[in-house]
Amino acid sequence: MAGDRSIGCVVLAHFRACLELARRPELADQPGLIVVRSGSRPLVADRLPAAAAIKPGMTLEQALALEPRAMVLEADEPHYERGFERLLDRLGEVSDRVEGSELGIAYVGLDGLAQMHGGEGPLHEALLAAIPAAFGPRVGVGPNPFSAFVAARTRRSPGLSKIEGDPARFLAPHTIGLLPLPSDLLEELGMLGLQRLGDVAAQEPDALLDRFGREGRRAWELASGIDECLLRPRAPDERVSETISLPSGANSLELLRVAVDTLVARVFAQSRMQGRYAGTATLTCQLEDAPDWTKAFHFRRPVGDWRRAAAIIKARLETEHPRAAVEAMTITLTDLSGATGAQLSLFPDQRADRERRLLETERGLQARFGGKQALHRLVEAAAWHPAPELRTLQVPIDPAARSGMRPVTAPASVEVREDPGERPSAVRIGGEWRAVSRIENRWCFELWWRPAPIQRSYYRVSAEDGRRLTLYRDGEDQQWYRQSA
Repeated sequence: MAGDRSIGCVVLAHFRACLELARRPELADQPGLIVVRSGSRPLVADRLPAAAAIKPGMTLEQALALEPRAMVLEADEPHYERGFERLLDRLGEVSDRVEGSELGIAYVGLDGLAQMHGGEGPLHEALLAAIPAAFGPRVGVGPNPFSAFVAARTRRSPGLSKIEGDPARFLAPHTIGLLPLPSDLLEELGMLGLQRLGDVAAQEPDALLDRFGREGRRAWELASGIDECLLRPRAPDERVSETISLPSGANSLELLRVAVDTLVARVFAQSRMQGRYAGTATLTCQLEDAPDWTKAFHFRRPVGDWRRAAAIIKARLETEHPRAAVEAMTITLTDLSGATGAQLSLFPDQRADRERRLLETERGLQARFGGKQALHRLVEAAAWHPAPELRTLQVPIDPAARSGMRPVTAPASVEVREDPGERPSAVRIGGEWRAVSRIENRWCFELWWRPAPIQRSYYRVSAEDGRRLTLYRDGEDQQWYRQSA
């Protein structure tokens, strides 16, 4: 029965701003706007606390007129969606009926759970405790979703409000702007002098139906405390994912292809994917000093072979790829299904057979050397790059390996004495200082446009013992390094 229902509504005001401050706390005292540019005009989706005069929904032009000093932050919707999903998971530990209505608003079915939590009070405490206090959760509890939403939305401070008695009496003094109905309908109701929910509830429902249609009837029902809508709990979303970190400063398309191959091979190698097919792959790239880049790939037919999936993703990357350096990459497979029919080839796959034999050899070597990875393949990621360590990478042959892509020629810090011109005059090798007898060559480069600039001064030198070394002085940390060729 509807009278036995108990619905909790969680309202997280300024949810996007809370997530931005969680990863950039230095912005806490600065006026900032979070802007979406999906339409013809950029709109404010949220604002930081110091920009209190700004209202979500304003155009960027309107907002900057009110707050000219405001910092403009590009909305990172994939990051916000992932954060909201994590919060819904936490609410799922309180109740098995959780619906994410929209970003920052969730409904939770509470009826029948009080005894399990030790009473209604502990149940409400558990609901509040499921959301970190930093989000300032406002929670309403009522007999239906709309009344619970109004209870949460009209709270003046974080905490929980429970509707006692007749929900229509509770709703009566509140503005009709809380109704989830089109703005033109709300405007017409206001022109008729119906400013409060109680005003709407006092009307004849048939009169509102005749004038405004089904939405008029819906307005009367909600204002009267009648809301028969059922919660739509989240369906179990089975997904398999893998993440890999990329070498700092690398942003070539070839490197992204290598990372895709490595990740897709890993995710299909998981035990949960054995004999299974994926309908969708989502590629998420964490960028340097930029919002995450996300792209979903929907396969026409479910894919059960990692090479096929990787080929589809890489083909799309040729025209659609991140425009900033990638720090980390994640592949997530969803729409999973069991084995499906596939046409068998009359010819053996020699490449797959060769990779299988290499993997068997690698697993044998791992067993012999205590699990240490022995075989890697070298991949030319960016032959043009001025930093040698970013030109060629080594990738484990075993797709189940936990290690990522590593530079083949990583520089190592070294002690160097400088002459008055800040050139190397001696270098410490094997615990002993060796004088530099000759500087054979010198060059430098600077990638000043990157979020983390790279500036190096290289010296090709001959030591007094005949060794030839390549050294460089880092312009950022002012340290010396020895660079392998």
